[in-house]
Amino acid sequence: MDIINKKRRGMTGLETAIILVAFVITAAAFAFVILNMGFLTAEKAQSVISSGMSEASSSMLIDSGVIAQFANVTGSTGQQSDICMIKVTFYLKLSQGHEPIDISDNRLVATFTSDRTHGEIYQSNGTVMTVTVIAGDTDTLLETGEKVKVEVDFTEITLSDMDPAPATYPLLYVHPYENFRIEVRPSMGSVLTIDRLVPAVYSAVMTVE
Repeated sequence: MDIINKKRRGMTGLETAIILVAFVITAAAFAFVILNMGFLTAEKAQSVISSGMSEASSSMLIDSGVIAQFANVTGSTGQQSDICMIKVTFYLKLSQGHEPIDISDNRLVATFTSDRTHGEIYQSNGTVMTVTVIAGDTDTLLETGEKVKVEVDFTEITLSDMDPAPATYPLLYVHPYENFRIEVRPSMGSVLTIDRLVPAVYSAVMTVE
């Protein structure tokens, strides 16, 4: 019996402490990795949410109403003249909390859609849609506190640039009781949509609500 007991070796307190420390260090390493991954995931989720909110909210706002100009437009020989909307004017400003927006023609896209046709109106020639800074500096950035005047002159539109291409200019223009839509697409933020119904025309210049 004594011979058997001599061959057995008991576990000392030092060995127990070494094993315990090893377990603690291993658990701490795993905990650090898990916490670090959690922080990275939370940061990424916050970035995605912030980016999504930025894209979902409009970065530009209409500062006042949409002002439309009307005139009698005559088509081909013998065609009766029609009262048509020939020009639209509105003002834009930066939405609260948004970064400055580049409003140059190579960064901003604008389209016009009526009941009969659709096409891009903010082109490099700058004749159909013009953007003029009326409050702010002279660069191409729309910044906080600045305001720009946007004019869309439908008489400058080339019929072949529209799809489908109208046969005559009276068919291009918007008539009373018809809908039209102007969409301004900045490089960041959601599309600014101006969707209006032209009322009965009783004046050459009217605010279209």
